[in-house]
Amino acid sequence: MWRNYLKLGWRHIQRNRNITAINFIGLVVGMTAVILIWQYVDFERSYDKFHAQGDQIFRVQTDRIKDGIPFMQFAGGAACAGPVIARNVPEVEDYVKLRGPNESLLHYHFDQKHVVDDVYFAMGTFFDFFSFELLEGDAGTCLKEPWTACITKTLADKVFGPENPMGKTIVLENEAEYVVTGIVADPPENSHLGFSVLLSYATFSDVFVSDNESETAWYWDGYLTYLKLKPNTNWQELEPKFKEAMAATYDEEVAESTVFSLQPLPDIHLTSNLLGETKPPGDGTAVKFLFLVGILILIIAWFNYINLTTAQSMNRAREVGIRKVIGSNRSALIRQFMTEAVIINAIAIICALIFATLLGPAFVNMVDTPMPTSIFDNPRLLMILLACFGLGTFLTGMYPALLQSSYKPIQALNPNLNRGRIKAQWVRKGLVVFQFGISVALIASTLVIYNQMRYMQKRDLGISTEKTLVIEGPLFRDSTYLELGETFKTELAMLPAVKSISGSSSVPGERIGWTAGIQKWGQTEEDENYGFRAIAADPEYSDQYDMEIIAGRSMSRDHGADASSCLLNEEGVKVFQFESPESALGEEINFWGQRVQVVGVVRDFHQASPKAKIEPIILRNVAQNWMLNYFSVKLVSDDMLSMVENMKGTYDRVFGANSPMEYFFLDEHYDQQYKSEALFGKVFTFFSGLAILISCLGLLALIAFVVERRRKEIGIRKVLGSSISGIVMILSKDFLFLVIIAAVLAIPVVHHFMKGWLDGFAYRIDMEWWVFLVAVLLAVAIAFFTVGYQSLVAARQNPVDSLQQA
Repeated sequence: MWRNYLKLGWRHIQRNRNITAINFIGLVVGMTAVILIWQYVDFERSYDKFHAQGDQIFRVQTDRIKDGIPFMQFAGGAACAGPVIARNVPEVEDYVKLRGPNESLLHYHFDQKHVVDDVYFAMGTFFDFFSFELLEGDAGTCLKEPWTACITKTLADKVFGPENPMGKTIVLENEAEYVVTGIVADPPENSHLGFSVLLSYATFSDVFVSDNESETAWYWDGYLTYLKLKPNTNWQELEPKFKEAMAATYDEEVAESTVFSLQPLPDIHLTSNLLGETKPPGDGTAVKFLFLVGILILIIAWFNYINLTTAQSMNRAREVGIRKVIGSNRSALIRQFMTEAVIINAIAIICALIFATLLGPAFVNMVDTPMPTSIFDNPRLLMILLACFGLGTFLTGMYPALLQSSYKPIQALNPNLNRGRIKAQWVRKGLVVFQFGISVALIASTLVIYNQMRYMQKRDLGISTEKTLVIEGPLFRDSTYLELGETFKTELAMLPAVKSISGSSSVPGERIGWTAGIQKWGQTEEDENYGFRAIAADPEYSDQYDMEIIAGRSMSRDHGADASSCLLNEEGVKVFQFESPESALGEEINFWGQRVQVVGVVRDFHQASPKAKIEPIILRNVAQNWMLNYFSVKLVSDDMLSMVENMKGTYDRVFGANSPMEYFFLDEHYDQQYKSEALFGKVFTFFSGLAILISCLGLLALIAFVVERRRKEIGIRKVLGSSISGIVMILSKDFLFLVIIAAVLAIPVVHHFMKGWLDGFAYRIDMEWWVFLVAVLLAVAIAFFTVGYQSLVAARQNPVDSLQQA
């Protein structure tokens, strides 16, 4: 029996090649897109879920509070967080702390030095918390003693080659010696915590820090603290106890200004974007949007199938009538129609898997994410896809099967009896409205995303980033570094292509890592501190970056007293509650016990992306106490690459060839901040285009079917004198009306969701009415072109041919 169903189903598919081809193409394109999108979404949501006790592990976030409002929020928070909470909150089973990440110069043989990223100090309980695979060494003791270290397998192979690293000594920064006590498998890509070297935390807390401050300081940030809660603990009920623990340990003012909260380990990657993140975070909102787009693409493909199949129902009515007359029952007919749906869906999903596998590497390159390139590496996703196949087959097969098998024999064999067709027409119209409602929503969303990206990229930054080469300071620095830095700057300044050069602790394009609580001079320790981002910079820094001085002057080497001077931005003036930028001039500030005078105020500038709110910034003169992390070189020529080799020679001569020169172009570095938004816009636009294409394919097939059924009517109208344009409008108006209805329904939904997306930007566009008008007009134009083209072909046909074929 099933063999007969398969034969009949295959014959029907062959007889209706055009409709079948459109159904098939829509399903293949839709399923391929869905597979790629869901691979990406699944990978982004898989972060940190490989840890065996991940549901019990939480990271402690530290907020610095002023007037009840957080003004600084840290992923790596206060030093005291772990000890204070563990001691006072019984629901906490244990904690682990890390300090880092840092970049370091490492060597085993002195003549082979390696620049190593992601170096952390980690407590001995690290491997009790996290399920990183320890290949060699004892998890309980490898990080217990001072001057011990664990390194990753990749780094071990790179540094030691065929030698066994265990028990060997590595040297960091040319002076600190650590014994290798463990080899760790490289952390998975879907871990928010990436590392290459783990140094024993006891080295930091017991050797490098005095007076136990690494455990008790509430003002010292930069410590990553993770708590392991006891099973079945409701973590959301614990946060009020943290404040009580702080109040019991310190005074009430500290408890009010230093607030701890918890972040579930699996949520960190997509929901957290704080100071001190260990990796660039993902975009949870973008992932949700793309997941939704994937679902909508699949639904559109399914609806196309349902629409076209039900539109064909009257053509198959005679077949149904004859089958019923000769004894076929309704259940047998349903099985027949469901078999046809299974055949098309099965072939479509096989083709989709093939295309997704072939396109996987290109898609991974487009989204710039280290996700697996094959769905066959993910059994869970294969099961979800199999479930989608079952659901899709049921949805695309069951309703048409029920509709077509419901005709009574006399109704099916008599073409004049059309009961049941009206209901099917309303269903088809409803599906068209839904499909083009999605299309309007996607077009409008794409326009909003594009306009927001353009706004961010065109916004006046308040600084100049063009023709600037930034050279990173060497990793190894000693007491001669400042003197060598001055020599380096002097030699570079003599190059004809160099316009100016300045050193600084930070450069535009990154969130400033140096945070400082400062006061007006003369206030006591009990008085309020103000949280500032601090940049140590040469006096030329503000002029080199074309910062606008709105009051006073820039710092200068011509003023001897400028060694103790500073600049504030406008936001800093507001924080200090000075009446105006001019009134801030001459004011003295207590910066960590040093008296610093305000000599100028710069207009607010975007140190980081316009996505982030401008924060209070203080620019300090480098003087002799602060290390320079960067040298910003402003060039006269656009051909900056040609200058790099000359600069490398100078760098090696001044700092030594053992520390290779690292550099980047500032405009490219600054644009990296837009990377995630630009990527989201590109991917969203691409898949939105696919969804619209699938909708148009369905509409094209549907109008072709309607034209075929109204061919006789078209011929008669032409004989009676109707113009081609008049016939096109008659055939098009019903569909265009449906598209307009879809637009009206879609606009409020788009406005709601895109407003939520825009709220994630500190500086954002307003959603103008014209965006929605353009989206509607584009959708109407697409629909009119799709419908109008097919209608025009029919309207231009010779009436005689139309009447003969009808």
